[in-house]
Amino acid sequence: MSSNVDDLKTLTALLDMTNEAGELASEIEKPERLKQLVMELRSRAKEERKGLRQERIGTRYDLCMIGILEELSFGRVVSWQNVVGLNSRLPRIREEIERTILEIKANRRIM
Repeated sequence: MSSNVDDLKTLTALLDMTNEAGELASEIEKPERLKQLVMELRSRAKEERKGLRQERIGTRYDLCMIGILEELSFGRVVSWQNVVGLNSRLPRIREEIERTILEIKANRRIM
């Protein structure tokens, strides 16, 4: 049960970062903060994915982390040129996170 609470906290933090990145993606004068957010999102998703126990692989949460990593796959270095395409990627990430949050909350109500 506590893993669901931890998952929701992580997802909420990722959603906040995604929303901030979405706001900054249209503000070209703040590229460093945007790059920092993208790297944080990628790093957090990678850590979460690495830390999942075997029985949780393939869950909605795991798939969400995979989706974030795929959308933010720019290679080793995040350059400004790579970050420019975020306007189309961030809404998909946001939707995936929101869908995962809803599913976790729905599953908690069932239990």
